[in-house]
Amino acid sequence: MFLLMSDRWDVIVVGAGVGGLTAASMLVKAGLRVLILERNPHPGGTAYVYHRKGFTFPMGPLGFSSPRLIKKALKILDEEDLKLLPVHYRIKAFGLEIPVSVTFSGMIEALTRLFPEEGKSIKQFFRDMKRIVSATQLPDHNFNRSFLEKTSKNSAFEYLSGKIKDGRLRQVLGSIGTQEPYSNLPLMAAMWNLMSNEGIWYPAGGMRAFCKRLAQAALGRRGNHQGVGEIRLGAEVSQVRTERGKTSGVTLKDGTRMESSVIISNADYKTTFIKLIGSRSIPDEWYRAVLNAKQTKSVLQVCLGVDTSKVDLSSFNDAERLIYQGRSGNLSEDLDGGSDTIHPEAFAGQELEISYWSKKDRALAPEGTGVIIIRTEAEYSTFRKYRPAWGSRFPLYQDVKIRLGKALIREVENVIPGLENAILVMDVATPLTFEEQGGRSEGAVAGWSWNAEDCPDTHPRPLVRTPIQGLYMAGYQAFSTLFMGGVPMAMESGKQASEAVLHGAGPAENIMIPGAG
Repeated sequence: MFLLMSDRWDVIVVGAGVGGLTAASMLVKAGLRVLILERNPHPGGTAYVYHRKGFTFPMGPLGFSSPRLIKKALKILDEEDLKLLPVHYRIKAFGLEIPVSVTFSGMIEALTRLFPEEGKSIKQFFRDMKRIVSATQLPDHNFNRSFLEKTSKNSAFEYLSGKIKDGRLRQVLGSIGTQEPYSNLPLMAAMWNLMSNEGIWYPAGGMRAFCKRLAQAALGRRGNHQGVGEIRLGAEVSQVRTERGKTSGVTLKDGTRMESSVIISNADYKTTFIKLIGSRSIPDEWYRAVLNAKQTKSVLQVCLGVDTSKVDLSSFNDAERLIYQGRSGNLSEDLDGGSDTIHPEAFAGQELEISYWSKKDRALAPEGTGVIIIRTEAEYSTFRKYRPAWGSRFPLYQDVKIRLGKALIREVENVIPGLENAILVMDVATPLTFEEQGGRSEGAVAGWSWNAEDCPDTHPRPLVRTPIQGLYMAGYQAFSTLFMGGVPMAMESGKQASEAVLHGAGPAENIMIPGAG
């Protein structure tokens, strides 16, 4: 029998991810009493890290973009200036090496050298990208709105098919990698802007230190904070309670009740409305919109601690991360989630992101060693059949994920000779890991679907407000698209959620969930 305890707060934040911590920090600074409840034993959510035999591995992002937005948010929280280190990417595919962490003019020069017959079209592409990016910065201007609406009528695939003849170049321009173009034009332009102009950055001290800085701000221990903040780790919320369309508090898994008329959920939308609230407490249209909304795919992640004296890391001389594809697998057949067999070679034939993660941060690995991260897309349905119940696995699961990990390692040997014999530690995560440990529904790693048919937005729409009075959302899913990248958009969502609380913003009147129509 549980002992039911009651505790009342001005605001309760469900989840100590980047968005939740940012919201809590700003509310504490404004003088409120804020309680953050986190089911994991650490703050930071998926931006945090974990450890294996002296090596530090990522739970989620390897860094972030939009550095000015992040620094601005930290300044609002009275945090000291954050030192950021640039991270460089290269595409290694089609027998080519293409730098992508350079400005648009640098991209025009590099790509024209590789595809001279497409030079005119390459220049036009980046002129169009620049114009679209400029328009999205002031989307409410009448001219920009009209231009963006016209632009969004064509998908990136349609646009590039009419301009670029070489299929390899279409894939590079359309996905900043080796995939067929899949998004709409505004999102494609935003991704190029982030990669080439804004850049990708790694925080000095690492992602763990970055998360701890946010946690300290949420506790009100830095700067001129007037309120009170408390983070309770290992406190899993099982229900967000509502009464007559308004929030009344939360109930923990152990039965403890916390009272508050204001809740900010840093869990994703599907977790919040399907698991924590349920269909009886929200309009049927809203529930169905969340239930049916499509998300991005998950990933298979292989984390390696390696002896750097036994491996050739020269592929990383000019970049810390490689977007690589060496060969093509029969993906339509071999990666079918309904198949009885998963084919490791098919996974290895996909586009791989290979990161020499410790190159910018030697503290991630012991002396004389390093951390290599390999990631590739993975369908949730492919792995769901290995889980008989939440938190458990069929015996075959461990063997399957190890075989997949080894297949990726064998493929990456083409880029990092000697890798297999240099491995000291290997850890493999599947979509089930990202769902259960990371709190991402179906293991989705980048929020709502980026496909043009699912999300035709010309700029990110805020999804902070909900149909329930007093319930607000934070996190990268609190926007319809990730035009600024995951971490900065999570911080921006926290800022907007705190502002909504302080201004007493009412419930959402329209369904804004991507794909809801």
